[in-house]
Amino acid sequence: MVLVIALLLALNSNPHSDNAGPALISPTAQPVVASSSASPLPASRPTPTTSTPATRVEGKRTSRPTAPVLPVSVLNNSRRSGLAHQAAAQVAAHGWPITQVGNFTGRVPISTLYYAPGQLASAQRLAQQMPAIQRVRPRFSGLPTAGLTLVVTREWPA
Repeated sequence: MVLVIALLLALNSNPHSDNAGPALISPTAQPVVASSSASPLPASRPTPTTSTPATRVEGKRTSRPTAPVLPVSVLNNSRRSGLAHQAAAQVAAHGWPITQVGNFTGRVPISTLYYAPGQLASAQRLAQQMPAIQRVRPRFSGLPTAGLTLVVTREWPA
């Protein structure tokens, strides 16, 4: 696991202007499971495509696929105890799998969703579902996991 994290950090070594420090994950964090009857899809499978009105292009029918549901790590960047767990439960209620819940050391001014290359469409989809996400930015080194990372700050609604 340490090797995977080191590899991800090396691949995502593009610094970002947030002046944020490394992330610290709580060792007691437990995965959050959505309470709805529908279970989230595994991260390795994209969500089924939805049909939009069919368009004829040289005899072929086309439809626009939806962005895949990716795993999300939720990190608390405030002094509000339990905020990351509350936010993780809200994200999971929208059908997104939660991989890690913990704390973030550094300074992020507003609740931000970070994505890796190729994940922008999924990040925008989650941000559209959750208005409390105030901005979407490319991932910077020091963030955990290969999925999306949500850093929540004090203004996050409880």
